[in-house]
Amino acid sequence: MTFAMTMREARRALTANKVRTFLMMAGVIIGIAALTVIVSVGQGAKGQIMGRVEKMFGRNPIMVTAFARMEGMREMDISASTLAPEDAQAIAKEIANVDQVALVQSKSGVPVKYHDQSITTELFGVTPNWSYIRMWDVTEGEPLGESDQSGAARVCLLGATVARELFGDVDPVGETVRIENVNFKVKGVLVSKGANPRGGDFDDRLIIPISTFSRRLYNVTNLSQVLALLKDTSRMEQTSQEVTALMRERHQITGAKQDDFGVRTASSIVQFASGTQQTLSLFLGVVAAISLLVGGLVIMNIMLVSVSERTREIGIRRAVGARRRDILRQFLAEALAVTLAGGLFGVLIGAGGAMVLSAAKDMPTTVSWQAVAVAVAFSTIIGIVFGVQPARRAARLHPVEALRTE
Repeated sequence: MTFAMTMREARRALTANKVRTFLMMAGVIIGIAALTVIVSVGQGAKGQIMGRVEKMFGRNPIMVTAFARMEGMREMDISASTLAPEDAQAIAKEIANVDQVALVQSKSGVPVKYHDQSITTELFGVTPNWSYIRMWDVTEGEPLGESDQSGAARVCLLGATVARELFGDVDPVGETVRIENVNFKVKGVLVSKGANPRGGDFDDRLIIPISTFSRRLYNVTNLSQVLALLKDTSRMEQTSQEVTALMRERHQITGAKQDDFGVRTASSIVQFASGTQQTLSLFLGVVAAISLLVGGLVIMNIMLVSVSERTREIGIRRAVGARRRDILRQFLAEALAVTLAGGLFGVLIGAGGAMVLSAAKDMPTTVSWQAVAVAVAFSTIIGIVFGVQPARRAARLHPVEALRTE
């Protein structure tokens, strides 16, 4: 019996009882639709996280942080004292894949005033190359320059949120704000970057020269973080390990002693930020898998009933020359046809549901080839696993006994 004949017989049997065929497909449609939505939401969330991480990391540097600076994804202040400028110099000098480093100091909850408007924000002292490494340009005014750094100038760049809250619709460039009761001239406004991977506001910040931060405001020398720009980003993980080894050596950390610093890369931030979303996706995936399992059991039971009802038909086909493997193939073909058709409809319904969810809830979704591949794979597995037992039962029927069935 040829493949074409097998498929033709399977189609005839399925179209002969459309209600039964639809009932077999229903469970697969629901499960595959749910999986499609889950995969689409997961891909969309991953894309959103990657976009935020790109905003955070800019040109994809390695971020070395002081011990107390990262609690999960929470920014800490200058109280941490485990990272020194000499560490940054050593990284730039001794790690061959490092092109340049930017130094950063930061402090949270800093008071800023403009006339009768006052807010608290996060203050960053940075070296001039920070904006290049972070790919963070200004939308108004000018960026910080080498002269600002060398002269410890009292100038600042405003994040978009700070500019809006202090100045409203007024152009802030050239105006004077008070930071920790010290006057600073606004030199520029940073391009808006929106939310960060932990859901905070990238634009709620002030940027000043690191020399001004350390000498004019807080009299500190320790750093909050060092950004190391790489020559070859494909060697990021290897370089990250080299930086870790160098820092442990410099800080005399041996054996199982805990590091007093952190080394972060874009991939590690994505992994952290994706953790909750992945857990939720796993839970929903289990629910969808249970739905598919129930759908598969429904298919198997209905097909077992179908075998009982078609016993005489099977006996006649065996009597005229059909072999056991022909009967086996036909019933497997019926199961696969039902599940693949259910998978196709499930993908279409799931894709539509993902688009509606994206529009209604402003939730990022991405319907990709992965969703279709998952649907095809699961549909095929369900068709084979739950179609084998009915097919084997049909193939084992003895022709004479089958023909005696009324």
